[in-house]
Amino acid sequence: LKDSRILPALLQEMAERALLNNFLPCYICSETFREPVSLVCHHSFCSSCLDNFWSQAKNKNCPVCKRRSSKNDPGINFSLKALADSYVESKRTVFPNDNRELVCTKHKEEPKWFCEVEQGAVCHVCEFPAHQRHKVIPIQQAVKDLKEKLASDLESLNNKQEKWVQFRKTQCGQRVSQQEGRVIYNPTVRGLGYSA
Repeated sequence: LKDSRILPALLQEMAERALLNNFLPCYICSETFREPVSLVCHHSFCSSCLDNFWSQAKNKNCPVCKRRSSKNDPGINFSLKALADSYVESKRTVFPNDNRELVCTKHKEEPKWFCEVEQGAVCHVCEFPAHQRHKVIPIQQAVKDLKEKLASDLESLNNKQEKWVQFRKTQCGQRVSQQEGRVIYNPTVRGLGYSA
């Protein structure tokens, strides 16, 4: 192959593109999320797309499932934003153009196998014998495995974000309770008629 060093990156890019097609497009504009917001029903949209949709629909229902949103102004989903921004940036920096030739220079064929040991594509005609003792899998399987890993990483990231949000809500609730306790039991405030 012309440059087998780019093939692991190519496989990752292929998996990321598949991930983009499944998880990162806005349901309204079909583009990669820009300032994504997530509704209670877990559907996500670009903030501006959702605002425009809601103003045209004259209601606050989810554009996908039609469930009424309990949030009038949903906040930015920073995990999803980071993932979308990272994907867009990686497309710009890793592969600024799509004119890569990914064929064996000797046989002019696309690779059909992937060596997990060397993390590279393998020409089934001229390179396969050199990888007999390695774990070699069909390239489609390598792409599928990488897509699953990326989806798992995305799910883990979303779970961590949910835990963080819950932690912050709990922390803020405790602070409010402490502040209320100080106001209720403060003798100066009680004398002013503000006690419970």
